[in-house]
Amino acid sequence: MGVAAVLVGGCGGEVDLAERDSIDQFDVPPLDPTARHPCDLLPDETAIDLGLLGEGDSGVPQSDDNCFFTDAIDSSVDVRVETHDPDAEEDEPPVPHTLSAAFEGGEAHEYVAVEGYPGYTETFPDSCNLGVATSDEHSLFVQVSAEDACETAIRTARSVIAGSPEL
Repeated sequence: MGVAAVLVGGCGGEVDLAERDSIDQFDVPPLDPTARHPCDLLPDETAIDLGLLGEGDSGVPQSDDNCFFTDAIDSSVDVRVETHDPDAEEDEPPVPHTLSAAFEGGEAHEYVAVEGYPGYTETFPDSCNLGVATSDEHSLFVQVSAEDACETAIRTARSVIAGSPEL
């Protein structure tokens, strides 16, 4: 019985979600969110529509790979894009890192697909971290302090993904 299950799984070519190690194993094109500044990936108009900024406010660049949005009342969002460094010993590639966090990260971690891209949420009281692998070299990280923080993080990531160019 166990052998039949292995053979059927092996013939299908389908890799268990937790064991995937490449964006090619997902039905999405690889994206490079680092090709544009995060403040450009999430335009102010979109951030206002998402409730991340007050009318007339702007996202604030924190570095070359980071943008901060706040409505100055009850929400703040930090968007960061990252490039995997294969030479860094502790830098795990984006897809394995994301899936490891999702499935082995503990009780506060949960797998989430964002527009088909593998991701995970890490929930805290009144805040949420969201990591999303967008290619084998690139990832996106969204940190939100707000009501419905994880839902806000996912909506933010959807907008950033929509603005990210394909590799």
